[in-house]
Formats: sequence, C-alpha cells, structure tokens
Amino acid sequence: MTARSGYLNTTLRWRQTAVELALRPTIFRDGTPCFRRGQRHDRKISIQLRSFSIREIRRQNPNEVIDIASWTADEDFPIYPIGSKPKQLVISPQECSLDFVVPGQGYLFKQALGWQAQQMWCEVIAYELSHLVGVDVPPALVAVDGTNGQTGALIKLFYPYPEASRTTRLAHAADYMQKNFADGKKGRPHALRENLVICRLLGVEEPLRWWARALVFDTLIGNTDRHSENWGFLIEPKGENPRFSLAPLYDNGTSLGYGTSEAKLGEPWTNSRMATYIARGTHDIGWSKNEDGPTPHIALCERFFGANRDLLELAASMLPLRTGRSRRSSTGQRNLMFPSCSHLTGGGL
Repeated sequence: MTARSGYLNTTLRWRQTAVELALRPTIFRDGTPCFRRGQRHDRKISIQLRSFSIREIRRQNPNEVIDIASWTADEDFPIYPIGSKPKQLVISPQECSLDFVVPGQGYLFKQALGWQAQQMWCEVIAYELSHLVGVDVPPALVAVDGTNGQTGALIKLFYPYPEASRTTRLAHAADYMQKNFADGKKGRPHALRENLVICRLLGVEEPLRWWARALVFDTLIGNTDRHSENWGFLIEPKGENPRFSLAPLYDNGTSLGYGTSEAKLGEPWTNSRMATYIARGTHDIGWSKNEDGPTPHIALCERFFGANRDLLELAASMLPLRTGRSRRSSTGQRNLMFPSCSHLTGGGL
C-alpha cells in the first residue's frame, strides 16, 4: 500500500468516527454500530470502508485509462470558462468501445498542476466513495490527452449536452445570491439557513434531505470548498414555470487531504496528530448570515442534525460501516441518536 492510499484510508476511518460521534449511534457490546439502512440504498452490498466495496455498476477499471486525443472539442467552449483550474469541454465519440462512456456526451477534462495535482485523484476517489454512501456525484474518470501526455479527471456533465432536444441547464447557487453578498466580500455570507430559504423559494423538493446528504458526504471526504459556485440547480423548462432541482455534488477535488505533500505522508501519523488534523477541517458554509464563516465539519453536522432529528437515520445510513443485526425497532434506533449540540439549534430549519 502506498503512503497516500494508506493515509487516505486512515483519514476516512477517522472522519467516519467523528461523524459517528456527532450522530451518537447505538453501539452494541461487540462494538458494532447499528444503523437501519435507508430505503434508497443498495441492500445487496455489505459495505466495508477498508476494502472500498461499492455497488455493482459498470465503472472504469485501472487498465481503461481514456485517451481523449481523438475526442471533439466543443465548438463554443473548447476551454471551459468557469473555475480556477484549466478545463476542456470535449464530446465523446458516437461510437466508443468503452461501455462506461456515454456516446456523444459532453465531458469536462480537468487538469490540476503543481501543489494542486492531487485534486485530480481526489475527484476520482470522491466519485468512487459516493457509491458507498448513496450520494449523487458526476462520474469522474481517469483520462489522458495523448497529444501532449497531460493527465486529468474526465467529468461527465450531469445534464444532456450537446443534445439539442433537451434544454436542461445548470445555474450556480451564486447566481441567486449576488444581491445578498456583502460588498468587497466575495461569496459571503454563505450560510445554511439562507441556502435552504433559496431552495424553498425556487420550489426545490426535499432540500433538507439533499443538504443532509451533502453535509455528511463533505464531512467524510473533508471537502473545504463547497462555496456558492460549487453547488447549484438544474433548471428544466416546464411552460411558464421552470422546474428547479438540486444538482449532483460536483467539484469534489478540494478534499481528502489533497494539499498534504508526499514528504508529510511519509511521516508518522499518530492518533492524536490525525485527530488534530481532522478537527481543523472546515466547511465553506456557516450556520446563518449572523453566524457566517467557514464552520468545522463536525460542528456543522451536530448543529444541522440537532435541528432536524428526523434526518438522523438518513445520515446514519450513509456511513460506510459494517452493519449488525438489531433486535430493536426502528423507532428505538431513532431515539438512541442524540447530537450534543441540539441545545444550540433553536428548532428545525
């Protein structure tokens, strides 16, 4: 096992433990946490974090690196104009021998260079982990541009493009928040309560459940960059009233300790050092506009699920743990999870 893969495995297990503490699950005598699996999860899989078992769908194998040299660059946006890192918008061939690639579909070829180079791999790993926890994340594939040897992550667009018959489009959340941003303070305030207000005003279905999943996922992978341009809405025309839904969780590269150098990975990572490292992790969003600013991942989970106890079972079902059998009823299981910050919440969101 390489230093980085061992580090990621250890980090994920520590993050999982931190989320467990935030949700306060039942622990049986044999040390097995008991969670009732959510109805939307694949019941066939016995999830084990160490082996990264994932639900059975066709995905890229290690020997199937995609060469995009012959793919068509998009006529309008050959160089994608959004984001801080270089991206190319390319179209897959109509006839492709790789059955995990959608023919004639738009993909973003994202490159990460220098100290950010590990972000490419973090995108791919975050996609794989999304299958463990049942979160909708755009497919992230390993690719190379054979014309120059540049490697990158190939991200499938999660709306039909360039298919002309479908007009679904993505709108970043920031597009609906501009008037609320403070002068001279880019992207702030950016707070969970206000995010939910925008979702409800746009008629989004079940925004609380979406945010519950997003918070647990971002906490598990240590995502520090879920700013207002890294989440958004899919807009589908429906007569005079377009339909809004929350987009899959995209841009997940700023996670999984991407900034940790190879030299540091070779150093001893004691339990106390790992705990300190995990505790420093922050989510981009605050709790409310009056409590704005990046918030520690675990504290934000405690705050959110303390205010929305009916979502605790959903959050618990996402944790990629070995699950044991319980004699307790589902009502009893729900009653046994008590977040420590519930006294701070002031009611549900």
